[in-house]
Amino acid sequence: MSETKHIAIDFGASSGRVILGTFDGHKVELEEVYRFANTPVEMHGVLYWDFPKLFQEIKNGLKAVSRITTEVESLAIDTWGVDFGYIDQKGHLLLLPKNYRNETKLKYQEAIYNRLSELEFYEETGVLPSSINSYVQLYADLQEHPWLKETVAHVLFMPDLFNYFLTQQTNVNYAIASTSGLLSIEQKWSTKVLETLGIPQHWFQQTDMTLHTILGPLTPSLVKETGLKDLQVIASAGHDTAASLISITDDDIFLSCGTWSVIGVQVNKPIVSKESYAANFTNEGTAFGRIKFLKNINALWVLQELQRYWAEKGQMYSYSQLVEEAKHSDINSTVDLDDECFLKRGNMEEIIGSYLNKNNQDLPKNTGDYVKVTLLSIAKKYSESVSEIEKITDRKFNRIRMVGGGIQNELLCQMTAELTQKNVITGPIEATSLGNVIGQLKVLGFVNEEGIEGIVQNSVELKSYKGI
Repeated sequence: MSETKHIAIDFGASSGRVILGTFDGHKVELEEVYRFANTPVEMHGVLYWDFPKLFQEIKNGLKAVSRITTEVESLAIDTWGVDFGYIDQKGHLLLLPKNYRNETKLKYQEAIYNRLSELEFYEETGVLPSSINSYVQLYADLQEHPWLKETVAHVLFMPDLFNYFLTQQTNVNYAIASTSGLLSIEQKWSTKVLETLGIPQHWFQQTDMTLHTILGPLTPSLVKETGLKDLQVIASAGHDTAASLISITDDDIFLSCGTWSVIGVQVNKPIVSKESYAANFTNEGTAFGRIKFLKNINALWVLQELQRYWAEKGQMYSYSQLVEEAKHSDINSTVDLDDECFLKRGNMEEIIGSYLNKNNQDLPKNTGDYVKVTLLSIAKKYSESVSEIEKITDRKFNRIRMVGGGIQNELLCQMTAELTQKNVITGPIEATSLGNVIGQLKVLGFVNEEGIEGIVQNSVELKSYKGI
């Protein structure tokens, strides 16, 4: 077949990228065309996503692609989970979407769980109760802005929200909706959760939640602005983790390593048990309608916060410099990344030191020590999670498939292999973007599910770390 070109727009919690994928029938080649910062904005104590700026960055990226080629078949967007925007009756955005780390909503959690306990939420949805879950922000918004009930026509999660302004088509993608805590374990909107919290059911399209769909072309004004008249916008794996899993087989433990690390396995139906609840595992949807049974780990966020703090002090370190410093550190102290103190922005040196002091562990003395403590804590959390997965699923796994930007940190990969006592296979680094493109190829009928593994092997170089 002749080459086809496809755009993957990948939003992370701190940056976004526009990737041009070229498929020749056997492999996918990815080219980063445009990159931009994704910086939350705090106003009057509330943390928002700068949606207008991000949408402008999408347009900038599309124009950058059109300078290379206008012969593009399709586009798909993937983002982080849980966050959303409100669309009113006239199709306008109401309020800026709030960031999942926004703390103003926390004062409403007690009232939520007085209505339905955390265990009842878990048993109904299969999603672990957390302050980042969509229903917490929805409930908080309704308490502070009751007029939303009469004004909102649609609640759209972030990739669907971007897609709406690209095409004027409303759509709710299953993979991204499954992160919200609003779906039942039957993979439908939970009437129980919505009614209990007083969230209007008409905000959510009951019949249009899809695995994949072609939404159509860009709006006429965007076609004129970008020159991409033949491009079709596809709602595919809207959640970044779901996109990355397209490139991973079901036989391995998956570990997507980025700002957040996501570790788990793919299963046919939700696992909802006392054991999975106690171990903080959640159930979310995959791009192909299965379940990813997983745990979210607040991982490289801690290292990123250290970098940000040092940069503000005028000490600029590259990622490779920090890893090199950590290799020379002898400290073996670790922190519990699940502790709420590590979820917040702040002086991460001080936060780590305070935690270690409180737990009678050796304190870091230099930059390398802080990085070593962070990486060792991440690898330890991975090891604990692997043991929990094997116990809960009653399965033994020989390999961990580690993907995402974090695999460039070879020290972390080796620590992971040693602490888990598993062989670790790393790659692709660009698992989310590659999965995004492959998802588009499947929707367009260019590949089938059985052919995906071969395309991945043809497209990327994998690396091994021995743990056993």
